[in-house]
Amino acid sequence: MPAPSFLQKVMTAPAGAVHQLYGAKAAKMRAQTMYIPSPLDIAMAIQAIPAGQTRTLHDIRQTIATLHGVDTTCPAKTVVYWKWLAAATVELDGAPSPYAIPWWRILKDGKPSRHMPGGIANQLALIQAEAV
Repeated sequence: MPAPSFLQKVMTAPAGAVHQLYGAKAAKMRAQTMYIPSPLDIAMAIQAIPAGQTRTLHDIRQTIATLHGVDTTCPAKTVVYWKWLAAATVELDGAPSPYAIPWWRILKDGKPSRHMPGGIANQLALIQAEAV
């Protein structure tokens, strides 16, 4: 059986959920509550970024945390779903979908990511095409 496409992965991922943090996990995250996002949460936050602007993964996590009234958003799921959504957007090749996002508007630690479709050069080209 072939591996699922990224679009299939995105569409079958769990819904977002709020979790209470305790002990070492709360101390490490410096938070009492964490939102585990869904791909749709990530997609909506990225789609809200105007053309010609960029945000960091931290900004996206803060936006989602504020929206859900929690202290933080899971950093691991945010990165994973950003990558899945970018790959799904490429798979969709212009087809309309709530999962087709301008993934290039997100910077990891303020820089383009080599793990995105086409690598750093492609992400920079897409950013420059929007005159950022």
